[in-house]
Amino acid sequence: MRMVLIDFRHPFFRPISRRIIVFALVVIWTGVEFFNGSVGWTVFFAALAAYVGWGFFLSGQPDEPLADAAEEDTPTPPEDPS
Repeated sequence: MRMVLIDFRHPFFRPISRRIIVFALVVIWTGVEFFNGSVGWTVFFAALAAYVGWGFFLSGQPDEPLADAAEEDTPTPPEDPS
């Protein structure tokens, strides 16, 4: 099983407009925390914005969800020895 913070291959993130909106919200919230003087939260959301930006726009993954992604998470049944 893969453990990820955000599943960039999820069908919800397929339209480019949703990816742009999510990325913009994280960047805007980084600015809010910066102007409020919260250094720790600013660093956290800046790192999250970098991670989301990389995953959505720079990672090179295709726009459509992978067909075999669900098959990776399902266990294979044991073979019958007879």
